[in-house]
Amino acid sequence: IGAEAEFGQEYGELVNVYFIADPNTGEAFSREFCGGPHVKNTSELGKSGAFKIVKEQSSGAGIRRIKAVLE
Repeated sequence: IGAEAEFGQEYGELVNVYFIADPNTGEAFSREFCGGPHVKNTSELGKSGAFKIVKEQSSGAGIRRIKAVLE
């Protein structure tokens, strides 16, 4: 399906994959493996520890992708 996962990690039998599609054509232009954690607001991240970006890269024209951890 074209979703990305972090290799070297172990995942259960079922995982969530989210995608964003063009509302006019239904064609998906972003497919992402969901590894959590989930927060309703980024202000909640401070309660869990320091939010640190460990990797940042371009994934297309004008699109950036980050990998972050809570320390």
